[in-house]
Amino acid sequence: MTNKKMKTIWFCGNNEDTLIIIAEFLGEELINRDKNVELIVQSEVREILGRGLKDTPEDKATFTDRLGFLGNLLHRNDVFALIVSENAALNDRKTVKENYKNYLQINLGDKDDLCNVELNTKNDIKSNVKKIVECLIKEGLIPEKAQEVYSEEEEEEIRKRLEDLGYV
Repeated sequence: MTNKKMKTIWFCGNNEDTLIIIAEFLGEELINRDKNVELIVQSEVREILGRGLKDTPEDKATFTDRLGFLGNLLHRNDVFALIVSENAALNDRKTVKENYKNYLQINLGDKDDLCNVELNTKNDIKSNVKKIVECLIKEGLIPEKAQEVYSEEEEEEIRKRLEDLGYV
């Protein structure tokens, strides 16, 4: 039985790099709210999930279904599945949404019929993530307050260390 407190959050748009950054920031926010998260980037899992598939509309639909099925498996185990997919067709995503139910779609840029949250390409990443978080709070999927993992001083020290190591 699918856990109603978990969702497959599907990120759609024409800029995979920006979608990944937004999904990563949302993932951090969910983790800070004591949620389990898995980021699935279509271009990174294409080789594994797309085995045996060709570049036909039918096979593209099958691949999109496999992404949805994977998301469904994850939230059965109390995990938010964050799927970044810039090329999944609307009808294929509609089928996934109907089949697997716990589906929330985030659009960056052009809005389509399945969009639950529309992000503005002119807004910064944090503003867009805040909009998604507000939606998740409103739906009762996450608590209003994030857990404080580090104090501001500790966060600044970690940021400085990461900069020194060349990660930031």
